[in-house]
Amino acid sequence: MERAGLTGGIGSGKTRVAALFAELGVPVLDADRVTRELQEPGQPLHGAIVEYFGPGVLDPRGHLDRRALAARVFADPAEREALEAIVHPRVHREIHSRLQQYDTDAPYALIVVPLLFEAGWEDDFVRVITVECTPEEQIERVTRRDDRTREEVAAIMERQLGSDERRRRADAWIDNRDSVDDGRLRQQVLTIDRELRSLTSDG
Repeated sequence: MERAGLTGGIGSGKTRVAALFAELGVPVLDADRVTRELQEPGQPLHGAIVEYFGPGVLDPRGHLDRRALAARVFADPAEREALEAIVHPRVHREIHSRLQQYDTDAPYALIVVPLLFEAGWEDDFVRVITVECTPEEQIERVTRRDDRTREEVAAIMERQLGSDERRRRADAWIDNRDSVDDGRLRQQVLTIDRELRSLTSDG
């Protein structure tokens, strides 16, 4: 089964777009969700992170304190690289393993990877799609959704590729600004899905 990658900045609407692909019968795997599952206590990835960073990245229940860990690695590029070296290969292998278990005739699967370009995964996919909206919309959406301040969201955005660079590097992009209604969003997904089905069936 071929793989298409879906990326986009925080608050851009990746989850909504992925759900629309799923409605079309496309298998969807979310790299963030896979990562969270692998980081549960008792999982090897959880142990590897704690071994490297120490018990200070755990909450009282023994789960990873994601905010504490994020604050630590974003303050030190060397530690961020270390975390990525621990996490990315394991998540990559797990996604590959789960794809092998799908019993489906779908011509392709959609893998949602927020930091797809930053992780250097673009060559894994037959096509890469990015979801985009305005920076202000990203901030508004995330502050409504999460317990984060505007400053925190802006700081996260600064560590991600900018919208222009993602569009330049992607094969297609989906406009998910607030001015785009549900019908137009669905139409964009349908168009890309048709292109992907044609591409993968020919391959």
